[in-house]
Amino acid sequence: MNKYIAITIGDINGIGIRIFFELIINNKIKNVILFTNVDIIKNFIKINKLGIKINIVNLNKDKINFSLNKLNIYSYKSKSADENTYKSLKYAYDCCDKKLCMGIITLPLSKDIIKKKIDKNFIGHTEFFQKIDKKKYSNMIMYHKKIIISTLTTHVEIKKVSTIIKRKNFLYNQLLNLNNTLKKDFNIKKPKLLISGLNPHAGENGNIGREEVENIKPIIKKIAKKGVHIDGPSSADSILIKKNLNRYDCFVFIYHDQALIPFKLISQFTGVNYTGNLSIIRMSPDHGTAYQLVKSKEFSNKSFINCYNLIKKIYKNRLINDFS
Repeated sequence: MNKYIAITIGDINGIGIRIFFELIINNKIKNVILFTNVDIIKNFIKINKLGIKINIVNLNKDKINFSLNKLNIYSYKSKSADENTYKSLKYAYDCCDKKLCMGIITLPLSKDIIKKKIDKNFIGHTEFFQKIDKKKYSNMIMYHKKIIISTLTTHVEIKKVSTIIKRKNFLYNQLLNLNNTLKKDFNIKKPKLLISGLNPHAGENGNIGREEVENIKPIIKKIAKKGVHIDGPSSADSILIKKNLNRYDCFVFIYHDQALIPFKLISQFTGVNYTGNLSIIRMSPDHGTAYQLVKSKEFSNKSFINCYNLIKKIYKNRLINDFS
């Protein structure tokens, strides 16, 4: 069984790498490999007086030479800290694709910086891994203490959401893939899904928008014939009430903030952002770079720890369910 977890460097000026080192120093995580240029991380260690010794695991490109007593890094050439952040994603993916690591935890990065300096087409982690994994569809899934929330569209303008959900087979494939992910990755034998509407009060039978009547309801009927248990569309403002939390396994929202606002209120930045329907396992803490907290002690490692624990659980579930 593979036991190594890949950690991407994220923005070295953000909170993610500081949380990572706090956990390393206090021996709260093990079997992790940080993907970064060796000189950049050595400089960071020196500036922050961390006194940590380094082991480069990829001196042999087809084998991980892991050390139990040092910080294990996967090193590569990089011209800048920003390029290092971007390259970290690809090398971590390659290691998982080659089965050298069980999965990836991506530390937060600044999408604006990557977009401006490295890749003008960069949208976010979810879209990056979907593209490199050559998947037409992926699912953004948020997890916190068995509460699972998914948003069907991700980082897109609100004005484009209605057009996207009208695309042929978009909703159908997103929901079918989500259902399969719940079975294989979360080991839920017969998932029960509840989907929201796009408009306030789920459109009130077409009085406040027609998307629910014309697009969402027909897909629910179609996908139900495939054996998917899905109810709705229900008003997005009330699908997370207590009785529903006990009744459903996953709550599906149409667009990003519709899902993330209640999730972050519930999880208080201790949740996990997981990308479903990829050949590899990828997740990240649900906090951002949080530059304003870097010099303070007002940050929590709980989201990272939850990623660390969940990635191992999903890896085992994939083995049980023969994920391919």
